[in-house]
Amino acid sequence: MQNPTNLAFTVLLFSSFLFCLYLVIPVTSPKSLEQTISPEQVKSEEQRTPSYEQFAEPVVIKEVKQEVKPVVQQLELETQQQPGQRQVNALAFDQADYSKQKVHYTDKVIVLAYHHIDEKENGITISPKRFKSHLQRLKKEDYNVISMEHFLHFMKSEAQVPQNAVLITFDDGYESFYTHAYPELLNFGFHAAKFIVVDSIDHPKAPRLTWDQMREMKQNGMSFYSHTYDHHDKVKAGSGNTLMPMLTNPIYLENEKRLETDDEYRKRIKQDLLKAENRIEEELGPQYRLLAFPFGSYNETVIGVGKELGIELFFTTKEGINTKGSNEIYRIHAGTSYMSEDDLMWRMKLYHKK
Repeated sequence: MQNPTNLAFTVLLFSSFLFCLYLVIPVTSPKSLEQTISPEQVKSEEQRTPSYEQFAEPVVIKEVKQEVKPVVQQLELETQQQPGQRQVNALAFDQADYSKQKVHYTDKVIVLAYHHIDEKENGITISPKRFKSHLQRLKKEDYNVISMEHFLHFMKSEAQVPQNAVLITFDDGYESFYTHAYPELLNFGFHAAKFIVVDSIDHPKAPRLTWDQMREMKQNGMSFYSHTYDHHDKVKAGSGNTLMPMLTNPIYLENEKRLETDDEYRKRIKQDLLKAENRIEEELGPQYRLLAFPFGSYNETVIGVGKELGIELFFTTKEGINTKGSNEIYRIHAGTSYMSEDDLMWRMKLYHKK
């Protein structure tokens, strides 16, 4: 007869095995799974946890597209009237990009003026470090740098500009625009415009930009306009020794001991301005005609002759902020040794409410 202890152990082991089967079989059966989560419950879970695709195009994006579309169409229409100026993407903007920025001003543009960049600073020269600090501060303080083409469309048409719009300009034709300013502008994704004394490019007597450099930069958002052909100079405007800007004053003719007549003066400046425009277009292609006044000096004759030649905007050295409709442009002189980044911000803020 079998040992009672072994028999009891065998019965206990068999009972445990049956109990385990009772627990495992219902859990693993398909019918049990169907009863655990019903189709209605699955649908309910999907509603409570929407898929990513349902957020692929938020309403705000649709609204922005509707606002920007007329602007882009207007810019494209006007740009088509200027051969070679098909930069619609550079002119358009998306207001949603600026929704989290501080608003300093709207529907206005501050234009900054620079000249030369060099370690040895003076009244028209700033160091590379100072120039970079200006760009950093503009970005930090939520100013939005636009292109000259965008600015022109704003001033002459119904085109819009972003809030806190700023245009960066340089005068003369120093090579430092290519060696120092251009790399920093690219790093920040900023546009800039350069007004060149064309004769100093054609016949350089010091380091100046080359046409090849300008062609390269133009492909990357920079633009170039007239600072006259060779009238960035002062001449005798009388029998004495007083020197005056030659663009705005009749020249004293030494051989004839007299001043130019009004007709001679007008003919001279017209030839100069036209020669500058023709040379720029020969080298860089058809483009808008803009003029920055040498020494900031101008008069009604210069404005009248410029308009006859198709010049659309005239850049002065008067300080202020620019609103739509004017063709005489205010600029803040930022490129000087005393203009720290704090000074620049203070100067710009003077015009936020004007």
